[in-house]
Amino acid sequence: MTDQEQTPAIPEPVHILAPLVRSLPAAYLVFMLLVGGFALSTLLFLVQLRMEVEPFILLTDSRSGRLAVYSHLARACACLLLAFALQRYIASLRRIRHNTPDALDRFFKASRFLWRALFLCALLVIGMGLWAFDVRRDPAADFAVGQEIYSSNPEPKVQVEFYLAETRPGKGLEERLVRKSGESIWLPVQPILSNEHFLQAQVGLDSDQTPVVTMKLNEEGTAIIRQASREHRDNPLAILVDGEVIMAPNIAAPMGSEIMITGIKTTEEAQRIARSISGNE
Repeated sequence: MTDQEQTPAIPEPVHILAPLVRSLPAAYLVFMLLVGGFALSTLLFLVQLRMEVEPFILLTDSRSGRLAVYSHLARACACLLLAFALQRYIASLRRIRHNTPDALDRFFKASRFLWRALFLCALLVIGMGLWAFDVRRDPAADFAVGQEIYSSNPEPKVQVEFYLAETRPGKGLEERLVRKSGESIWLPVQPILSNEHFLQAQVGLDSDQTPVVTMKLNEEGTAIIRQASREHRDNPLAILVDGEVIMAPNIAAPMGSEIMITGIKTTEEAQRIARSISGNE
């Protein structure tokens, strides 16, 4: 070998984990899917909350309502956790591609974090699955434990009716008095809801410790009240029990599948209403 001959260049050593860099495109794709899943689950979570007039009553008293809301929330959290873990994993692969000195250490740390995130998400999926199985196994116990619960019956003894009321007289309207306030309202001939639209009735207490009855509507009743509450917004919704107007609140927002009746004098009266809706009297 002469002095004029050039010494061949020594190739830069290839990192031992360099083949893993080939998985970067797939990792980027999964990361984007997780971000999209997080955004979609968050949107569904917010929509589910707005489906009810009083979502916090839904979260407190309805097992199926809690399941629906928290399922979306759990999916959003799982997608966010996995996306964060995968982002760390992708960053470690990029360090391997650039052959940085700390690439191996960063890769193992990111891998451990990713496996832990997968384990937590698996536990979350199992827990939500067991919860869903329990709710669907006993649909009659949809409302919270500790409250008095009744199932629907086609032949109730007490008639509960909902009317779209008016504050002024008109053709075909009948004047009625609200029991508590004594105010006059005017009702049409036909109610929009009656006992046949209710699935369950629950007796409870409001914040003032006065008795209330919360009723869950069936699919037909829910569709009726949602459309009617949108069209009749800012006008009274009269609730009659055995022909007596016990309350007539103004509709402030679109209503959902659960309606609470207040203005009941005693707990015994509330229980009688709920039992009668259930056909237990």
